[in-house]
Amino acid sequence: MSTSSEDIKGYCLITGASHGIGKAISYEWASRGISIIAVAIDNDALKELKEDIESNYKVSCLTLTKDLLDINAPQQVFDWCIENHIDVQVLVNNVGLGSTGSFEATTLDFDISLVKLNVFPMIQLTKLFLPVLKKFEKSFVLNMSSLGSLRPIPYKALYSASKAFIYSFSRAISSELKEDSVHVSVSCPAGVYTNDAAVKRINVSGKIGKWTSLDADIVAKYIVNGILNGKRLIIPGIGAKFLMILMKLLPENLNRWIVGRNMKKNRSAV
Repeated sequence: MSTSSEDIKGYCLITGASHGIGKAISYEWASRGISIIAVAIDNDALKELKEDIESNYKVSCLTLTKDLLDINAPQQVFDWCIENHIDVQVLVNNVGLGSTGSFEATTLDFDISLVKLNVFPMIQLTKLFLPVLKKFEKSFVLNMSSLGSLRPIPYKALYSASKAFIYSFSRAISSELKEDSVHVSVSCPAGVYTNDAAVKRINVSGKIGKWTSLDADIVAKYIVNGILNGKRLIIPGIGAKFLMILMKLLPENLNRWIVGRNMKKNRSAV
């Protein structure tokens, strides 16, 4: 069942909101008249986001500078909302860290940071905000996964594994909360043009990579439309949908070989 943005009276809280997909999602919700709580580590970028959104849209853009690698940060975000009597109706768990390269080449500290940032803030914030979200007749949680969550990706071992956790977790709690007012979605985009490094990776990934990749603002539009239209799995773009079907049809060994070969090419572009 679809929902109009006019039915959203609370705030939309977005993590990793200062850059990339998170920033694009912030603008997309603001353009639909929804006030934003933008959470990120980059204070200067958050100030710029706030000024731009509030000068161009008739909404409030509140900002919180937090390093969500800090295990205490999600609780601090929640406490700040409660203390300021701010009701969150839409929770977008977007913050994350990615890498392309061999597992052997990365440091253990980096590996732990990637898993912590991609997984733990999502768990903590979802758990903390559920009682608030249940106050509304209808509320929403969006967890940001990846098309790489659907099959193991060589040279993106921890990244694809962490995104697989997000995908599985989201689908599971979506079923658990089906009878409640909280609608849980997970988005699995393919390539997204977010910065120069992403452009380089996509440019060396071949025709399929270019065909399935989208600009961040287009991905954001797919995501927000998907949330409001009640979709529990959001795959932005026709190309990504085709690739998802192909990944599911191919034998896993063949899929790993094709993707691994492609990721090897990508390493020099990171």
